[in-house]
Amino acid sequence: MESILHHLPIYSHVRQTRPFEPLKFVGEQSGTSTDLPTLVDKCSPEFSNGAMALFHPLYFNGHLQTLYAAVRTFDKENMVYYKRLVVPCRDGGEATADFRVPPFEKASDYTPPNQTKPLMPRYSFFTPEEERNLGSNDEKPLLIVLHGLTGGSHEAYVRSLVDRITTNYGFEACVLNSRGCSESCITTPQLYNGVWTNDIRDFVVKLRALFPKRKFYLVGFSLGASIATNYLGQEGSNSQIECAAILANPWDLCNASYYMYRTFLGRNLYGNHFSKSLVKMLKDNLSVLKQDPYMAKLYAEKIDSVKTVEEFDNWFTSRMFGFNCSFEYYRYGTSSNRIPLIRTPMLAISASDDPIVGSESLPIREIESNPYTLLIESSKGGHVAWFDAHGERWYEEPLCRFFSGFHSDVALEGLKPDLASVTLPHANKFKGDRLVDATVRDY
Repeated sequence: MESILHHLPIYSHVRQTRPFEPLKFVGEQSGTSTDLPTLVDKCSPEFSNGAMALFHPLYFNGHLQTLYAAVRTFDKENMVYYKRLVVPCRDGGEATADFRVPPFEKASDYTPPNQTKPLMPRYSFFTPEEERNLGSNDEKPLLIVLHGLTGGSHEAYVRSLVDRITTNYGFEACVLNSRGCSESCITTPQLYNGVWTNDIRDFVVKLRALFPKRKFYLVGFSLGASIATNYLGQEGSNSQIECAAILANPWDLCNASYYMYRTFLGRNLYGNHFSKSLVKMLKDNLSVLKQDPYMAKLYAEKIDSVKTVEEFDNWFTSRMFGFNCSFEYYRYGTSSNRIPLIRTPMLAISASDDPIVGSESLPIREIESNPYTLLIESSKGGHVAWFDAHGERWYEEPLCRFFSGFHSDVALEGLKPDLASVTLPHANKFKGDRLVDATVRDY
């Protein structure tokens, strides 16, 4: 019966890629132990190897799943309220982070000096007094979310996860917006890319100062998944993150670029939408971005001729960060390069029918070699969609249960990795290489 269901277009099935030696987390005093596959089977059987789920009958392939996620606004669902914090960064720029807060009747009139764009409904800035009182010695788990390309904390897939994990699982949650996204102002002539990790690094440092006793968890979607994976690899054993989940990652940026433009819908729908969004963001912040004289010349010459994401990255993103062209940036920024360096428990979730990043470059061998990781590949789901028969996001509830289970069974129990029982990948071979250099532009 199961073999028949595997071939029905409304059923999705899961295939796991496990490391050859799953890492055990062991309690020195209690003697209890667990690992990621065991924890998944216990807390999130929807992610277990061979698990099946009935997906929405109207959205029976990756294109339909992705289009539904893009076309439907979900404006009346998960109406979370955010307070925005301005995060000073080491390069002199500013990032913004939105914290889920209880509903407020009236937004504050306070606006920070450099963040002058009007915020969306249900948003407000932390006032200076609120920011001074933001820190806490509580031990609540905190989820940090990184959104996709040109997205932000307002995105439906972000709001729904933030709402569920804070309402039902006792987590706090915040979203780090990429520069220029979600009505944030760019204050230095720099945007962001899939391997630029200093903003999340600076944010985590600030969070640790504000919440010295909290356990931090991390979720990255799409380009945010690339940033999160690169960040975890660069941090290695110094990571402040207890556990992470990576969803719809463009694991190989070169392949993802080729893949999206290989199909008619990829070229004319997805690629066109993304390139227009990127150009609009650039134009909205052009007065600041052209303070870089070299880039200002490129903007004047190329901004109106850009038609694809690759062209945008070739003329703007790559040059802005010290690369010579788009594919040099893509090859260096490919996050599967950093998997051998990861020393944070990481669950990766990808859909085989993802029409934007594809599944050709899933890091099977890298996952098999790193005992800290586990790959969940669903046969259906599209790109950051995964709508089941009830119209719910298939991954969301089990992912919340997974984080909750890891927090209670591993983090709070004080279980530690049993490194003597596994062979770690040879991360030391990257010493002296730019792979361990988090500051891309300085190479």
